[in-house]
Amino acid sequence: MVTPRSSFALLGCAVLLLTGCTGHSGSRDGKADGSWENRPAPRDRDGRSDSATGDFDKDGYDDFVAVEASRTPGGSEAGRKVAIVVLPGSRSGLDTARATRYRAAYSGPLLRGDLDGDGFTDLVATREPTGPGQKAGPDVAYQAVVLFGGRNGLGKPVTMVAPRQFLATAVADVNGDGALDLIDRGKGAQEKDPKQIPGRIAYGPFDRDGAPARLAEQDWEAAGGGATSGDFDGDGSDDLLFTGSSPYAEDEDPGSDPIPAAAYFRGGPDGPVRADPPKGLDNSVEDGVLTPLAGDVNGDCITDLLIGGGGLASPAEGLDPGQLTIVYGAPGGPGTGRRNTVYDQETPGIPGDSQGKDMFGAVSGAGDVDDDGHPDLVVNTPGEDKAGRFTLLPSATDGSGPDPSRATAFDATAYGGESLSATMPLLDINGDRYTDVVAETTDGLLLFPGGKAEFPAREPELTKSAKAGMGVRS
Repeated sequence: MVTPRSSFALLGCAVLLLTGCTGHSGSRDGKADGSWENRPAPRDRDGRSDSATGDFDKDGYDDFVAVEASRTPGGSEAGRKVAIVVLPGSRSGLDTARATRYRAAYSGPLLRGDLDGDGFTDLVATREPTGPGQKAGPDVAYQAVVLFGGRNGLGKPVTMVAPRQFLATAVADVNGDGALDLIDRGKGAQEKDPKQIPGRIAYGPFDRDGAPARLAEQDWEAAGGGATSGDFDGDGSDDLLFTGSSPYAEDEDPGSDPIPAAAYFRGGPDGPVRADPPKGLDNSVEDGVLTPLAGDVNGDCITDLLIGGGGLASPAEGLDPGQLTIVYGAPGGPGTGRRNTVYDQETPGIPGDSQGKDMFGAVSGAGDVDDDGHPDLVVNTPGEDKAGRFTLLPSATDGSGPDPSRATAFDATAYGGESLSATMPLLDINGDRYTDVVAETTDGLLLFPGGKAEFPAREPELTKSAKAGMGVRS
């Protein structure tokens, strides 16, 4: 898997913010009395409903959130501290004056969605059971926590009510009832652990004490790894894709019940139902398999799979130039309609050339940076020149998808840094209706603002780590 090179990292959300399926109208500033009637139409994770995923307090500006890791002097792993850092958006960009830190041992993935149905986006993370330098005992449990959104932003973390360990790996409406659910892939099944915890679905809506409407066990029948969610067939219920490395060595006999490295479930009124996984998931990299991300890259309001990795030239030499495969959503399921598209640095128009360890396409996301009504694609290449770059592939003028002939690369060296990586999901931080890119660097966060017919609209603005309350690494 890709290891972040900078001092803090945004852990991947399973669902990305998009703008292609609803319009925007009204003022970003609302009325003088603070009422909300003039706010622009908010966006959900697929750009369809009234529940924005980027904006925790509904002030019209998306908010940035990250998991930040610190180390004690000398960089010892035992002294690692982890915190959630929230930077609200504002007209002038990231608002460091309102930055909030949640100090505890937290990890991702960070998941966004309105879990209690009050119209405000909530944040889900995992709270680890031990503090810095402590060793976890045999019976300790990691637990999902919910930070409920509201007009004052995110509230205090509330532990999700569930027996035993619950790891929230995806947020999705798997039965199409309009309430978001949390997905736990379970623990131990991939290792055939006798103390394994089964996979579960915590069905929404949730109450403010963190209790779901109900809990249901679910055997996901998949190897260890990540989960990706989205409405990949456009039927109104979210689907789930579990990916991971096979738990068996090549020379090991898996017995009669091998666990697959990919498992796909279609959502429906009765919950997820096992189905054949989409084709095009051959994305092995040197360290295993990357979990795909999701986004609507062609604006048809059906979620697509963004599959990074691949391009493994020689496993023996560890060469991984990388490639990005788009498996398009379709009524019959992902990959059953439009043919998959594969991009790499040999694709005409995309800057650079494929070299070992580049990892083009490791992380990617979609958003409309120029407000032309069509989503654009942002692709990370974390290993480029050992420092990193992200590449913008604007949408084709007909809205059919990314146009590599107009691609532009943004390199760490061009901004005087030792690393550069676009964070996901893509957000509208300054509330001007253009999607922005927040990139992490060794010095802090660079905000690349979207703009009409050009990106970035103006010189990127650096928010230094210390000013953002993220601390300086030793």
